[in-house]
Amino acid sequence: MGKQIQIRVDESMVQILDRIKREVADALKKQYNIKEVELNGNLISRIAASRLMGNTIFNFRIRKTGLNKGILELL
Repeated sequence: MGKQIQIRVDESMVQILDRIKREVADALKKQYNIKEVELNGNLISRIAASRLMGNTIFNFRIRKTGLNKGILELL
């Protein structure tokens, strides 16, 4: 797990992270046929950083919290 630090970012960065969050959630919903995926904490910034470093393969699991719901966890 990455270390969390507080930084100040431009509002556009928040919009970019929200867009990445939606893209990841939509892809997982479609791939695993679930209705709701929760992305907690700094998970989106970790995914964005990995993408910028050229990593496109992620090890993850979805912890089921209901019949059609889950929480994404990077391994």
